[in-house]
Amino acid sequence: MVERLLIRLRSGYERRAVTIWAVDTVEHGSGRVWRTGQPEWLAMNATGGEVTVRSPDSHLPGGGLVEWTASGTWCGEPVGPTDYPPRRVYGAYLKDAFQRLCADVPPSVTVRPVLGEVTSLSRSAKGYVLTVDTAAAPIFAHKVVLATGHTPQELSDEQQRFAEHAGQNAECRYLAGNIAADLPLEDIPSRTTVAVRGLGLSFYDIVRSLTIGRGGRFTHARSGRVEYRPSGREPVILAGSRTGLPFLARARFSHAPDTSVRPKILTEQRLAQMRAAAFARRGTAQLDFARQVEPLLAAEAQAAYDTCAARQGLPSRLFRLDTIGNPFRGQRFSSPAAFSGRLVNLLRADVAQARQGIQASPVKAGLETLRSLRPLLPSVVDFGGLLPDSHRDFLSRFAPLSFILSAGPPDAHVAHLVALIRAGVVTVTGPGTRFGTDYRTGRFTIGSPQVAGSRRTAETLVEARVPGNDIRRTTMPLLRRMLADGLITEFVNTSPVSGEAFATGGMAITPAPCRVIGADGQVNPDIYAIGVATEKTRWFTQVGTGRPGQDSPFCREADAIAQDIVRSMATSAGGRR
Repeated sequence: MVERLLIRLRSGYERRAVTIWAVDTVEHGSGRVWRTGQPEWLAMNATGGEVTVRSPDSHLPGGGLVEWTASGTWCGEPVGPTDYPPRRVYGAYLKDAFQRLCADVPPSVTVRPVLGEVTSLSRSAKGYVLTVDTAAAPIFAHKVVLATGHTPQELSDEQQRFAEHAGQNAECRYLAGNIAADLPLEDIPSRTTVAVRGLGLSFYDIVRSLTIGRGGRFTHARSGRVEYRPSGREPVILAGSRTGLPFLARARFSHAPDTSVRPKILTEQRLAQMRAAAFARRGTAQLDFARQVEPLLAAEAQAAYDTCAARQGLPSRLFRLDTIGNPFRGQRFSSPAAFSGRLVNLLRADVAQARQGIQASPVKAGLETLRSLRPLLPSVVDFGGLLPDSHRDFLSRFAPLSFILSAGPPDAHVAHLVALIRAGVVTVTGPGTRFGTDYRTGRFTIGSPQVAGSRRTAETLVEARVPGNDIRRTTMPLLRRMLADGLITEFVNTSPVSGEAFATGGMAITPAPCRVIGADGQVNPDIYAIGVATEKTRWFTQVGTGRPGQDSPFCREADAIAQDIVRSMATSAGGRR
């Protein structure tokens, strides 16, 4: 957002002085999620060649992450185009980019970083007054852009019961609602038992923090199999989820992945035709994702699978995304050992396929296609593009499935998980895992109804699920105040024909330039929102959708906001800043 403002100010505004206040609670550029102080074992799930923070027309040197680490600015090991770098390295890249922007501004423009949290925003006669918890004086602004990212959320009723249980039992701990780097995992005593809810990327982060983060190490046996050498300071880790399947490994690449979107079936023309047909049939252009869009996505994945299979001389077969993402549905296991054996074999096969890459593994070719088409889906989902019930189904069913299949860690991390399971450090309890409390022992419980004898107890329960943004449940003071004051409101996806409604929990905004909509239904011309702050109204709003040398929806929206701000400045009476 800062970059696009500076580009627009440089080319289209030459009047009075302009000040850009950049407020962040942790670290400018990197923010909280990518901050530079986190441990090295927390890695990205994207390769170095896939990420950049710079716009295609950026005037700053350095390029994407790979070019930046090779330029001499970064004092550590260069990141290759197929490497999965530590998050703190990407954070250092973001921090450096922000510093370069601040140092290379147009004449009469100043970027002023403020480290702190904006706790309130109120109207004044000429703009807005922002209170920052670390500043002695408030900030005055004519325009405000909310780029707040992931915000803390209230605990659900179930989570509140877990927290109360921990509060009533001195030996219990309940850790919820945060990324692994912000959880006090170091407080968990060695050799105690930890239950982890969720098997996604946060699960991998938590497991790595509790194993190699405590001095354990992975080695390779002569057979080539990865083995784990414990330090003796690890806890026993029990984990589970609805599917019982940890996120699958991303394919290994021999060169930088091709991140351009080239659909053959789910094209923009096809979507336009579907919307026109839906309007003619139902009176609304909203689509049914499961019936109309998902089959086309599956067909794209099937085509990629078949192409790779033919190249390898392998027979074609039906490529079912739901079967791959939920392989234990309806199955029963006679013992934890029986389930563990099945899971280990599945994960080993997944690692082998990932190492073959998309050129040799039909399965990974199909799944990588699902990932490559992800930037196309916002045009399907955003701003009520789906029928209300379909929108709910997309967020609760398809989105999690797509992440299991195509947003996983590098194959080395899955191989490490297999070694940890074999070493007895990690146990995945099974599908449909249930978490509860045992008031007799004062512990938490974990077990799968589909795995006989899987019920165990644990002193600590950790949520490995970063809560999604919901402005109704946010605990962020700024957004709570703005919601109470009616400056922002929730986006409710409503069918114009049936009146059926889905209250999304997302922030109501307009299409680009992404102005916020107040409780009175009026568009605010001076407050904008971008990125994760608009999640659920939009889908997949992270800046990580940017690709080196390519335009992206995120970049286009940031530029639309910048253009709107600069245009209004240029036409305002007296050219007030």
